[in-house]
Amino acid sequence: MQLDKQTKGTTVSVGLDEAMGVMGSLSLATQAKPVAVEAQISAFDAIKAQPDAPLSLAVSLPLCPALDLTCDRASIVGQRVEEYSSGLIAEIISLATHLGPKKSLQSIHVFGASANYISDIAIGQIFSVILDRFDVASDSEISFELDPRRTSRSQLGFLRGLGVTELKLQVRDMDPTVQDAIGRYQSAELLEDVIQVGRKLGFESIGVDQIFGLPCQTAETFASSLESLISLAPDWVECHQFVKRARHFPHQAALLDEKLPSLADKLMMYNTLNECMDRAGYTPLGLNLFVEPTHRLARSFADGDLSLNAYGYHCHEATAVLGVGLAAISELPGLVLQNSASSELWQQSVAHGLLTERMGLVNDNEQIEFRHILRQLMCNQPVNLSTGEKPLADRRLTVLLQSGLVEYKQDMIGITEYGREWLPQLLMDSSPAFRSI
Repeated sequence: MQLDKQTKGTTVSVGLDEAMGVMGSLSLATQAKPVAVEAQISAFDAIKAQPDAPLSLAVSLPLCPALDLTCDRASIVGQRVEEYSSGLIAEIISLATHLGPKKSLQSIHVFGASANYISDIAIGQIFSVILDRFDVASDSEISFELDPRRTSRSQLGFLRGLGVTELKLQVRDMDPTVQDAIGRYQSAELLEDVIQVGRKLGFESIGVDQIFGLPCQTAETFASSLESLISLAPDWVECHQFVKRARHFPHQAALLDEKLPSLADKLMMYNTLNECMDRAGYTPLGLNLFVEPTHRLARSFADGDLSLNAYGYHCHEATAVLGVGLAAISELPGLVLQNSASSELWQQSVAHGLLTERMGLVNDNEQIEFRHILRQLMCNQPVNLSTGEKPLADRRLTVLLQSGLVEYKQDMIGITEYGREWLPQLLMDSSPAFRSI
């Protein structure tokens, strides 16, 4: 099948079905299958065999008072904080036990539909268990996603006291019409106040997200929302595409298809994104991240140390990721796993211990190599290939080359300008489960 794309009056015919299939073969969201306990034990044994290798921990706090219509996170709506936090603590303890002697954490990422909706007491208990069971260095990255509408000066001070260094503010869009369409309201004044308080409290990095492809969004409203965010001078702006997936997130069925932007509209928005951020002086990293030139991620990009996992960009080399909590993703040696998105099934799994049959993908060496190359390309960093040696993933790479998404330059493979335009449409999705490629 040929796919026509139209942007700024130019129509180009491209065949991307095969490229999408090749990349989709690594997608946890579409390819996950039950993974036996034996495969998980093997992955943990591989981690144990490298006792000094640092790890990353991703903690899911999915408790939320109410969902906006475009929410694409596994979530628990209501007040079941104590039940959930108890299960999460049990899972962290079980995980640490399976790993053996204390492991070092290079980064901790706390995420969720409204991760900060949980009480400060519960957050403190969770962090206490993490610090007790793992070694967390003073220079470790500790980031916390939060809903700026549900935070306070005291909560921000509490998070800073726990050692959190980075805030990821969930914004989605600043245009009133779009906010009305998705049922999520927040003012520029509120966001400015949260950022200013965060600055005064000494957070090293404060960033925001901006989603494109939302109901009632146009290139004009999208540009206006970006300008509003830029005026607040965040350290970085991360932009993902929204894709309606009512089968996975039933509440999205309330979104009318005719109010969603077309593919051509989304391509124009992506062009607008790059133009706005360039004018504002932000440095583009990867396909969807824009940072202040002095930010540590910009320095890591210049040094070639930028890495990407299901939870975003990091300024250290890729590490194994341990995911705990509802729908959390783990990226282990040769294995990608996802916890159940059902609260009941997740609680049952926790009650029976960490190692039960779980959904995921067992990767061979070719898949591991291809995922590494794809992620380096998504970081907009070329990949060095051994001279005279054919990559294990040569067949998959050939498809991307023939599609014009990547190109060879001597012994390196890099993303093309065409790829920079199209890969976001193929790979970018605001839900972590769809970014696990």
